[in-house]
Amino acid sequence: MNFSKYASAPLCMILCALAASSFAADNASDKPAPAAVPAAEQADYAEKQAEAAKAEADAKAAKEKIKKEAEAKAAEEQTRATAEEKKKAAEEKVAKAFDERFPELAKAIAAAELTEDRRAEIDAMSANLMASSDALEVVMSGNGDDEYTPDQLECFIEFLTQYTAILAAVPSPETEELLADKRLQLLNARELRLEQAQQDFEAGRITAGELEEIKDKYGAADDETAVSKAAKKERKEPFWGYRKHKPLPYLLIVANYRIPRKVIAEYLRTKYDVPYILLPSNPGKPSKDDQVYFSGGKKNSGELEVALPAPQLSQFIAYLRPETVIILGDDSYINPVYRLAVPENTPRKIEISNSEWKVNTLLLDDVFRKTLKTNLSDHYLEYLQNQDKPGAE
Repeated sequence: MNFSKYASAPLCMILCALAASSFAADNASDKPAPAAVPAAEQADYAEKQAEAAKAEADAKAAKEKIKKEAEAKAAEEQTRATAEEKKKAAEEKVAKAFDERFPELAKAIAAAELTEDRRAEIDAMSANLMASSDALEVVMSGNGDDEYTPDQLECFIEFLTQYTAILAAVPSPETEELLADKRLQLLNARELRLEQAQQDFEAGRITAGELEEIKDKYGAADDETAVSKAAKKERKEPFWGYRKHKPLPYLLIVANYRIPRKVIAEYLRTKYDVPYILLPSNPGKPSKDDQVYFSGGKKNSGELEVALPAPQLSQFIAYLRPETVIILGDDSYINPVYRLAVPENTPRKIEISNSEWKVNTLLLDDVFRKTLKTNLSDHYLEYLQNQDKPGAE
């Protein structure tokens, strides 16, 4: 040890410094070195860290899954809600179309007390009726023949079958007469189809087997045949003497006055084959004893006139199945009760009731402009000119 640097220091201070130095050296030699962490503990720690990381990842994945499931469920519910809205809108559209096409059936269904199951059945029947009505419209479009073809008649039979089925399912006093009329139409259509099949068989157009199939399909049951015969027996000729199976393009309804009948209706019938129904000339309340007359067109039945009681007018018009009914004359000529006789399911109903007959003839020419191209207004002017001549009626 070099004591020269302590030479000028007091002895006590030197001794203290030596003692402190010795104590520090002793303490340094007594403290052990840090021990190394065991490998097993390090592996356990790493495993725990990995488990913690996995748990965190799993929790995050689970949270993400729940979120996606919630979003998918919300989207599904939205899709379902949209589909239900579209379905409801479609059902409302179909219901509106049904109401417009078959108002008498819609009214009867609305008035009936139906269970939920029965309502579902009626809805299905209504859908079938709409489908058969559409099919009938397709097969009848553009047809110019005087009679139904087998395909047309079969579509008509299917339509009447669905129609009567719904009426029978919702019976009411208001539709009783309509149901009887439709059933009779259906039976007549079946009988006509059987007649067609027999004629086709005799002409060699169908085989005996095909004839039997048609008989099995369209032959009426015994009770239906009895009803048909009884109903026909009650119909006095010539009510059913006018056998017209193809719908009439036009039917004119006039009262028994000179201008409507002789000047207009007779001219349209003889020159353009437009049949007409002649009502009594009394504009008062119709009586059950009143008679109305049907005058067929020149091509259909010559001068045939069918007389029938006024209360049967609506039924007879339904039997004729006119595509367009034209009522000529205001209430001073035609009682409003007769206007109600036109069936609700008539495709087209036109009322011409101007006080000036010249205007009425112009309106009629406009109705027939695209089909018959009449010159009724010129004919009426010629009639007026003849009235000025001596000896005119």
